[in-house]
Amino acid sequence: MATKNRNKRQSNSNRTEEKKNPLKRQKLHKAYYSAANVLWQLNEKSGSLNSLMNRFTGDKCIKMIYALAVKVLKNHNIIEQIQSKLPDFDSNVMNSFLIEILIAELLFGEKSFLKYRRKDEVKYVIENRQKIIEQYAKVKNIENETSNDPWIRYIRINYLKNSKTELMKKLEQLEFKQRLYSKHDIQFDQFKTIALSLAIDEYLIDYHFEDVFVFNDESTKKLTPLYEDGSIAMQDKSSLLAIEAMNLEENMIIMDACAAPGMKTSAIASRLNNSCTIYANDKDKKRFNDMKILLKRNGVRFKSSTEDFTQIDPTKYSNLDCLLLDPSCSGSGINRRLEYTHQNHGDQSTEENLNIKKRCENLAKFQLAILQSAIAFQAKRIVYCTCSKYQIENEDVIEKLFEMNLDLKNQYEIIDPMPEWPLRGQGNYSFSLKCLRADYETTMTNGFFCCVLQRLQQQQQQPSNSDQSNDDDNKAENIDNHHDDDDDDEMESKKPKKKKLKKRKINGK
Repeated sequence: MATKNRNKRQSNSNRTEEKKNPLKRQKLHKAYYSAANVLWQLNEKSGSLNSLMNRFTGDKCIKMIYALAVKVLKNHNIIEQIQSKLPDFDSNVMNSFLIEILIAELLFGEKSFLKYRRKDEVKYVIENRQKIIEQYAKVKNIENETSNDPWIRYIRINYLKNSKTELMKKLEQLEFKQRLYSKHDIQFDQFKTIALSLAIDEYLIDYHFEDVFVFNDESTKKLTPLYEDGSIAMQDKSSLLAIEAMNLEENMIIMDACAAPGMKTSAIASRLNNSCTIYANDKDKKRFNDMKILLKRNGVRFKSSTEDFTQIDPTKYSNLDCLLLDPSCSGSGINRRLEYTHQNHGDQSTEENLNIKKRCENLAKFQLAILQSAIAFQAKRIVYCTCSKYQIENEDVIEKLFEMNLDLKNQYEIIDPMPEWPLRGQGNYSFSLKCLRADYETTMTNGFFCCVLQRLQQQQQQPSNSDQSNDDDNKAENIDNHHDDDDDDEMESKKPKKKKLKKRKINGK
């Protein structure tokens, strides 16, 4: 009994001591580690900031994770300059991405990590606190002169959750005001000037896409509730080029062959109000599971599979209206305004350039294999896109596809899906001007590439009755083998008549 009382008194004494010295009691918040992981994946070009953040959907710490990561991205040049003046540390022991986050918090945040338990990374920053502050004083004025441009944020309306009018009412409740303009009275360059001048409580309807709103980037925190309930999607405008290029109509049968993280699949369903059949495929099971969570949260009806696209039997998808190909790429076009490359001390630019070239060559081979496999599906339209800025992954891949398949020109032609778009493809190919490109300088977006292969009219003949019967059997078999994510969404054996998607009026008002 006496021993039990002594243990109880000791426990109470420990709790009292912990209150006096929080460094012994508190642990570094898990959001710091999650944000460090986001930076690592950005450095590895594993996705855009938006797609990486989608993996934290439903996480109570999502706001904190995003804020920590963005703080580093917005101030990365300053942080790198400061780090170059700090003592070296063992990267095998300490997480360099976490250290960057702690430095950003020390300089631009609430410094809340200072009260946490002294992990190696926290201790390193605290020990060098004065030097960090002194170096910041030296570099901040120079950096501010060269990087004080405002940022913008694109959001896409999710029509499966609310109409444009309903969303605008929600924005009004959040104290946002719409900046009005007339598209007929201004050019796109003038629109960009207006967008860059948005106040934190203002937004614009986009110049090209009616389901896209433009905000000051600092508005992101206020928009989080709308993102969490699926009313909006944080999606860069550039990726919607692929959706526009699909020429969507109701009752279409569509395959998104490399669908994860699901943003384009979600945009398709939103624009068609789920009046279509969407096959969402991705061979990466982790990304596939993350995609399913996002699509269900956004109200998307879809049929999913985790297969290697190059191994899928095309006969099971014989009536595809559109096949969307967004294969793995270098990601060199993403995060133009949040460009992030983690570098060790020392100049490795030559080695890095060689590594980039080799990686792009390997990716181009993979991308070509994806396109080669796509031909066998004989979809009425094939949309190929990447978020790479390199010609080797884009126009060069298309050219090689036609070189290796001489008869392809008798089956498909490359068409211009959006004549009003201001930026075109690279290279001296006959089709270059029919391809769409995007970059920050011209379109104020992430880098993007899009090319459309339209099946020639003579190739779109109706199959014979026996062929149609086989197609129906294959289709039924295919549905049985899929993960059906909408029990009420049964596909009829006979394809319903398509309706042309009604274009909502857009005039910027």
